[in-house]
Amino acid sequence: MKDFLTRQVRTIVGGAVAPVEAAGNRLIGTVVRMASIAGVAVVALIAMLICLSIALDLWLTDIANPVIAALAVAGFYFVVAVICLILLLAARNTEADAETTPASVAEAKKTDTRLSANIEETVGPFVEILRQSGLKREEVAVRLAAEATKQLGPVSLVGLALAAGFLCERALDARRK
Repeated sequence: MKDFLTRQVRTIVGGAVAPVEAAGNRLIGTVVRMASIAGVAVVALIAMLICLSIALDLWLTDIANPVIAALAVAGFYFVVAVICLILLLAARNTEADAETTPASVAEAKKTDTRLSANIEETVGPFVEILRQSGLKREEVAVRLAAEATKQLGPVSLVGLALAAGFLCERALDARRK
């Protein structure tokens, strides 16, 4: 009787455990496969960087002496490392600020609302004049510019204006030549 009950329990438990065991094996297989592919990709990336460093050093050796070439390659990697560290610290500070200052976010939203109202108040008369004059395209352009100003903010807007000015200057300069 004991053997019969033991077989029954094993059959029931085995039937319940088999799908879980199969899913675990598939998961482990997938994780191992992805980890091995990622490992191969990292090794290939490191080999590529080594080959590029050697090629850069040999090219710079033809231009300058070997010591200067080695220092230039090392300096390049130093600059890349410093930039990565700065980005890492900035991301860490941003995460810490986001967690600790929810009150400042509410204040920024108030400022955005005031800024939006100020933009609407400033642009409103111009839009009305354009509407009365029948200049539909210009009216739409002014409205779009006002919406972009509200969404971008002052610093992004200045950057966008600088980039647009640079591109327009290049286009005009190309036409003159």
